[in-house]
Amino acid sequence: MLKLAQELKKANIKFRWTIFTDLNLYGKKPFDLEEVIYMKPSYDFWDYIKEADYGVQLSDTEGYSYFINECLQYKTPVICTDFSSAYESVKDEENGYILDMQLSNLDIEKIVNKIPNNFEYKEKCKEEDWIKLLNKKKERNKDMFKVIAKQKYIDKRPELIEEYNGGKKIIKQSDAYLINDVTRAKEIKNSGLAEVEETKSKEPEKLETTNSKKAKKTAKRTRKKEEE
Repeated sequence: MLKLAQELKKANIKFRWTIFTDLNLYGKKPFDLEEVIYMKPSYDFWDYIKEADYGVQLSDTEGYSYFINECLQYKTPVICTDFSSAYESVKDEENGYILDMQLSNLDIEKIVNKIPNNFEYKEKCKEEDWIKLLNKKKERNKDMFKVIAKQKYIDKRPELIEEYNGGKKIIKQSDAYLINDVTRAKEIKNSGLAEVEETKSKEPEKLETTNSKKAKKTAKRTRKKEEE
């Protein structure tokens, strides 16, 4: 941030950089520049975005930058660093400028005199798209592995367990479940804690534990007595 501000000053460019942040939270000192104005964090700063020539996001990393998309939604171009997710929204020289982390590709003349302003913002997906995605039945991978526990143990990768109740880590003896990760299947098999066999079925396989088998036997015996 400081480098960009200094380069603007060197080029005798007049600017005002408004930063919404809490410096105390990060233990940082404010830049000693009259052009930089600090404001308290707020959810209501849409007027600032509308009036700005650029929204600036010079982060080392970002998961998904809501700020970038909020700027683009208000037709305000963005200056950002080249963290991976930046390319999902920003197209260099079309709706903003993407700089490398060292700002070695910083072009002050272009940023000042060629502000992208004739771009359209389109949502990549809407709420309805997420609802459809989340409600869609997950299709199983062809290469599935059935695991049957020989003893009680703690599974270190419960997130790979298919259709397992709540992704529990504690596996009891005779518990059976499915996974679709080849590497994890080999790890479990080599540990000797469970039997692992491959299944090609895409449909959810009904896995029977010792308790469920006993319940079926009891039901059969009951029906047989009724018939007698």
